[in-house]
Amino acid sequence: MKKFTLLITLLLFVVCSFAQKITRGPDVGEIYFLGPTTTILQGAIYHSTDFGETAICMDSVSALSNTLVAMTADKTPGSLYFSTMGGGLYYSDSYGNYNTWTLHQGGISNKINSGRNDGEIFNRIGSHSINYGLNFTTHSCQGFFGSTKAAEIDNSNDIAYCISYDYEINDTLFFFISYNNYDNLEVKHKFNFHWSNEVFISRENDAGTLFLCNTTLKELYFSDNYGESWTLKNLFTCPNLPIKGITGGRQDGELYLLVEYLQMMGQRRHVYIYHSLDYGETFTIYHPVSIGPDPIYADFIATDTLVEPGDTVQFTDLSNDAETWEWDFENDGTIDSYEQNPIHIYQDTGYYTVKLSISGAGGIIQDYGIRNNYIHVKNLTSISNKTKENIIIVYPVPSKNHLTIESKSDITGISIFDLNGLLIEAFYPPNFIEQNKLIALSFYHYKSGVYLIKIETAQNSHLKKIVINH
Repeated sequence: MKKFTLLITLLLFVVCSFAQKITRGPDVGEIYFLGPTTTILQGAIYHSTDFGETAICMDSVSALSNTLVAMTADKTPGSLYFSTMGGGLYYSDSYGNYNTWTLHQGGISNKINSGRNDGEIFNRIGSHSINYGLNFTTHSCQGFFGSTKAAEIDNSNDIAYCISYDYEINDTLFFFISYNNYDNLEVKHKFNFHWSNEVFISRENDAGTLFLCNTTLKELYFSDNYGESWTLKNLFTCPNLPIKGITGGRQDGELYLLVEYLQMMGQRRHVYIYHSLDYGETFTIYHPVSIGPDPIYADFIATDTLVEPGDTVQFTDLSNDAETWEWDFENDGTIDSYEQNPIHIYQDTGYYTVKLSISGAGGIIQDYGIRNNYIHVKNLTSISNKTKENIIIVYPVPSKNHLTIESKSDITGISIFDLNGLLIEAFYPPNFIEQNKLIALSFYHYKSGVYLIKIETAQNSHLKKIVINH
């Protein structure tokens, strides 16, 4: 019985490691993704032409007779493929509409790639087709070793990539490049990731540009030199995003994340599309699939992240439907507070990682959020006068109706944004009155929620989060 259970566990791990649930279409703003409907928990095919803001369910029936494990769009408009756990490759020339699918091939893996040339599709690293999956050419794969974890083709013809792991080298993932469609491969980079980490890679819009997302560690990387070196672009630890797939877009710097919540036996089913145009540094968040109450998750902010020893820091809970809170202000495993919106005093200088663990739905759902190196405690009295002049203080946070901004430098502009980056209101002299380096703003007309405030001075600009709670 133990061997049988282990076999099932490994099978599910391999399937999940390869499953590709989101893919770009041939047009700007066009994506396809797999998600739930009111009748099925997963596997319904959605199509969006507005960057994920809205989506139409094209097929919720095929998943009833097939276990869909991967999907990719062709360069040809309307052309879409999906592969099944049984190894079938299905093709639609009508945007994935039900009753337009035909079986083109068997023995296909759960990692397929397309979209570079019309009719071209890759079956992991082992073979590829140039006639919409009807016939495949086998690759020799010389120089490859280990087991394939992820694969992607470049925007340049013949260049392709893959990531492998070796059970005997459990702290390394190997990034390969091929210059002749996987006939020969060479190691281009080594990642210090555990072999079990779930990793996705996707090409960006230009040749030699790639995104890599380690969904186990919640880390996003970008490379612009064919994978030789990588830059950390983002951490998705607060909220602790359940990322199910990524795909680069048709514009420079464009990236999509598929975030899916299935909670309480499907009572809460939600799909979010995170869309970025700056290489994954910031995102606009869309919510095209919403079934049931909003998901339960942990999130928080602090009033100020740069403080002096002995200063009081106010933490504000931004979680959804949380019923209990456990705060670890130094990420040392010790629970420091059970309050919803606690305060904490840091006595020693240094950087502090903060973790919030929550539970909801009577304890059925648990989640946590971590902000790494979030609080910087520093002896500000020892810094230069020039640096002091750049310090801006915003209080109180949370605020009921009024907010005060204190600055040593003259403020030249104030802008208020929502969390999607949309401008709500802007103030410029003489539209605000500055008295003794203090500016008071009124928020009577704002809805309760979290906003971004950008404060500009002659020297630089500052971006802070504020909370309005009437």
